[in-house]
Amino acid sequence: MDSMKFVEAVASAVSTGLTEHELPVITAAEKSGIPRTTLMRRLSSPENSPFNLLELSQLSGLLDTRVSDLIAQAEALASKEGEAK
Repeated sequence: MDSMKFVEAVASAVSTGLTEHELPVITAAEKSGIPRTTLMRRLSSPENSPFNLLELSQLSGLLDTRVSDLIAQAEALASKEGEAK
């Protein structure tokens, strides 16, 4: 699996989770302890600034999921994108 596709898929999985839980980035940043600018950068430019494990752990609590579930969602998404090309 292409690592760039994977980090983009991780950001997409987080973004989807935030949308599903109706959590604006500002609120997610405040509740997770991740600086707002960092969270925005991770979501908008994951290829240059991917999420780290601690950040995924902080966000998974907000999203009522496990880090492993976020990773699994990202793997599935990256695989689908790879098949489409």
